[in-house]
Amino acid sequence: GFLFQKDNSGKTAYERTVKKHGTQETFKTILLQCIPTDTSLPILHHVIKDAPQYTNDFTPRYPSAISLRDDNGRSFIQAQLAGGAKTLVNDGFYFLRLSDDEIAEADPVTKQYPFLTAASGESGDLSTTYFLLSKNPSLLERYKEEATQQALEEQEARTAKKRKIGDGDNEEGE
Repeated sequence: GFLFQKDNSGKTAYERTVKKHGTQETFKTILLQCIPTDTSLPILHHVIKDAPQYTNDFTPRYPSAISLRDDNGRSFIQAQLAGGAKTLVNDGFYFLRLSDDEIAEADPVTKQYPFLTAASGESGDLSTTYFLLSKNPSLLERYKEEATQQALEEQEARTAKKRKIGDGDNEEGE
């Protein structure tokens, strides 16, 4: 929330506080009193979304927040991938540490697997996409099956809607 809202000069409350008191003092006397380290607030999700450049300031101070999900059910890893800040080139070890389950879990917001998130982000990173797919190639087939099933369901819904509209017209004409 308020930590990353920008004022008229484009500075956030967090940036102004760090400039005035320094990072250590900002956390020690202000932030950790307002947001305890064992918080159930997905603070890291907010950092990734609103101010990813400060992820390294917050992550070591809120380790329990790494396992939290946001209001949309998105994990910390899904939020990072969706934010586009993580690529194989800039943080290869991050991707090496991902579990098979994390690679196979679709993002609840975008409904995409991580390889699709990496491919479709603003940066559209091909090396990250390839790496994620190479760790679990069956995801491509699963994605195709799910996309086909979704297309069939959408077609059935459109057909049912057309029938309903057609039936309504017949009733009105009688």
